[in-house]
Amino acid sequence: MQVITIATNLDHPFLNHLLIPSCAAAGLELTVLHPRLRQFRFRDKRTILSRYLSRCDAPDELVVFTDAYDTLFIRGATFIREAYARFDRPIVFSAEPNSWPMGPIGLALHTGPPVRPYPYLNSGGFIGRVGDILRLLTKYPDPPIDEFELLRHLKAHGYDTDEQFGHSDQYYWTLVRLREPQMIVLDHAAAIFENFTAPTGDMAEADIKAGIREFRERGKDATSYQRERARLLARLRTPSRAAQLHFASVITKTVLLDLYREGQLPRWLHPLREPARSIGNRRVRVEEITICPTPTLTPGRAPAPPG
Repeated sequence: MQVITIATNLDHPFLNHLLIPSCAAAGLELTVLHPRLRQFRFRDKRTILSRYLSRCDAPDELVVFTDAYDTLFIRGATFIREAYARFDRPIVFSAEPNSWPMGPIGLALHTGPPVRPYPYLNSGGFIGRVGDILRLLTKYPDPPIDEFELLRHLKAHGYDTDEQFGHSDQYYWTLVRLREPQMIVLDHAAAIFENFTAPTGDMAEADIKAGIREFRERGKDATSYQRERARLLARLRTPSRAAQLHFASVITKTVLLDLYREGQLPRWLHPLREPARSIGNRRVRVEEITICPTPTLTPGRAPAPPG
C-alpha cells in the first residue's frame, strides 16, 4: 500500500514538517507527485493522478490519496487496511460537516437525511484499488453535470455550476459519488479519515471570506485566527481514532503549524513533536509529472488549431 499526494511546492512547511514525518513515524510509504506546470488548477489533480495510476503495474494495489498541505497520519498500513476492509464499497472517501463548495445546491442533490457527524464528501483523502479509481477517472473526464436534473435546470436559467465550482476537485468527486453509490462510500464516522474543519452551519460565504481576509491582513492578531485556535485546541483534547487527520481551511492549517512550532501539540500527536524529516527521507519518493494544460476557452469560441 502506498500513500500518494500532489505537491507543486516541495518546500511547503506542512508537507515537510507534518505530512512527511507523520508518514515516516507511521511506517507509510509516501509518493509525492510533483507536476511541472506553469499554473496549477485543482482540477489538474485528476489528470496528474490518472497519469500516475495508469503507469502502475498492479491494478489491485491499495492506494491512499491525501492532500499535501493540510493532512497528516497517526496510524499505519495495517490499521488502514483493516478499517478499509470493514466498508462495503471499493472506494472510501473522507467526509466533512459542510456541503462545500456547492452549499445549498449540494444539499438539494442529496437524498435522505444526512449521516452525522460527517455527512458530505471531502476530497482531501480517499482509499481504493488502483484499477477502481482509474476506471472512474476515465469514465468521468468532466463533472457529470448533465446527469442531474437540478443542475440542468439551473444551467438553463443561466446558473452554470461548472462555471461556479468547476475549479474544485471536491465538486467533481461529489457529483461522481452521487452517480456511483455502488462504487463510492463516505467515511461518515471517521474510521480512516477525520476532518477537523469547523462546521459553518448557516454562516454566509461572505462571513467566511471576511474572516479569511482579516486573518491575511492581521495574522495571529485576527479575531478569526484566535477563535479558530481556541476551537482547535479544544477539539485536540480528544485523541482521534482515525488514521488520517485533515486540517482544511487556510486558518485551521496555520493554527496547527503554529501549535507544532510552539511545541503545543497534544501528547497523542507525540511523534510530530520530534524533528521533522525532509523531502529527502528514504521513505518518500518524488515523481515528476508533466501534463499539457487544457486551454481556457471563451464561450462560443473554438480552440486555436495546433501549431
